[in-house]
Amino acid sequence: MLNHLKYISIFLVISFCSISTAPSLPDNFNNCQISLDASLEDIQQIKNENEINFEIRIVREPTEREECVDMILGTNLEQGSKINDGDVVDLVVGIKKNEITETVFETEYDLYLQQLKDKNIGDLNLIIAPNFGTSVATIIIEDQNVVTFIRKDNPLNYEFMFSEAEGYIYGVDSENNVNMLLDISDKTVREREAGLHTFDFLNIDATDYLIITYSGTDNNYHLSAFEILDNMQLGEEQTLALLGDIEGKTVHLGGKILQKNDDIILCLGDLNSPGTSAKFDTLWGKIISFPKINLLKQPITSYDDQRINFIGYGLRNPWSCFFQKNNLIVPDVGNSHWEEINIIDNLDINNEPVFFGWPWYEAYFNANYQNTPVDEETKSRLIEEAEFPIFLYPHANEYCAIIGGTELKNSSKWEGYFFVGDFCTGTIWAINIENQSELIVLEKNLIPFSITTINDSGNGTLFVGTTSGQIIEVILP
Repeated sequence: MLNHLKYISIFLVISFCSISTAPSLPDNFNNCQISLDASLEDIQQIKNENEINFEIRIVREPTEREECVDMILGTNLEQGSKINDGDVVDLVVGIKKNEITETVFETEYDLYLQQLKDKNIGDLNLIIAPNFGTSVATIIIEDQNVVTFIRKDNPLNYEFMFSEAEGYIYGVDSENNVNMLLDISDKTVREREAGLHTFDFLNIDATDYLIITYSGTDNNYHLSAFEILDNMQLGEEQTLALLGDIEGKTVHLGGKILQKNDDIILCLGDLNSPGTSAKFDTLWGKIISFPKINLLKQPITSYDDQRINFIGYGLRNPWSCFFQKNNLIVPDVGNSHWEEINIIDNLDINNEPVFFGWPWYEAYFNANYQNTPVDEETKSRLIEEAEFPIFLYPHANEYCAIIGGTELKNSSKWEGYFFVGDFCTGTIWAINIENQSELIVLEKNLIPFSITTINDSGNGTLFVGTTSGQIIEVILP
């Protein structure tokens, strides 16, 4: 009897220890020992048996080993390490270069859908929006360079104007003739996302100026002005703001120019340095504003200039912000997994800068960011206060990057809607927040080029620019 009790006691101790100990990552999650599908089954079993909640992500990595396609190459955790509540487990799956199997495509999307379901936010996924009619996409300009912005309204009497990343701005007349207005190609770094980004028009003391943002060969990021002369030519460059040293930085620059009342607003990316988004010793990863008065005489040259007001931060690459009425719509290009659309309601009454979660969150999900740009107390406060996106979609089914964006000012049919798209697939959505309506108005892959910008044509249609140098007019259903 005593021996029997002793065995019971030993059993209880062992059981207690097994329950209280965190589960371990299986030892075969490396070197192509287990398939993607089988690894996900094992992970789900670990979750169920241990009643533990952690996020799983799929990370693609090209491999030349045929036997490793659709197999697990490794994870972000060491083999055999403990898995705790709230952890992120990245499953690195082998793919052929420039070729992804249907297995990976389907598994990725299924996993993303499950993550959305777990958080009860599946209705925010734009990929599932219904199709609405058939749009007609017609190329009206071609054989140009990477188009970065298109604008209908202008004081130069052109039908519309557009900019190219290479450092050019053009005007298009009523015959669709393309006329060069500005060439700063000798001042612009053109590499990856670096280049001339957007333009606008500014009136100071009854004088009109063309203003632009670009990454300069002098390693500065520029906001510059060119006076529009009486003969509709442009004057010499004048600096309005130098926004920081960008030596060697060629991605996540942003640069979208907006205006409201007497202020200029700029949307700036994080320069691929995520921690900058969470702190205020830099302008990067932020939405900022400053008054346009006296900029020509006293340009902004430092992040701590007292004229700068921070509107939003915690952003990765919000390069195509735009207004819908008094709301600021902030599409933010995701990292590896999620694209998001954020909003700052009624900018006039929003006095405190809004934190959008990056670098700790990608949309609603843990980004597994391990560095410490701020102290733990500040980090906890920011995460608690973070605003999450109003819509999102995953990197799945060929979708890859959110592209903004515009409302249509001269269209009664699309009153209350704004339009965004996806860089890789060319999908364009119409979104009405008040009516809770999200519609696909241009289906994926109907435009055979990567899209870079979506703008208002002024005629109830959309202008879309591409990386291949086309400007396309989209006539909506």
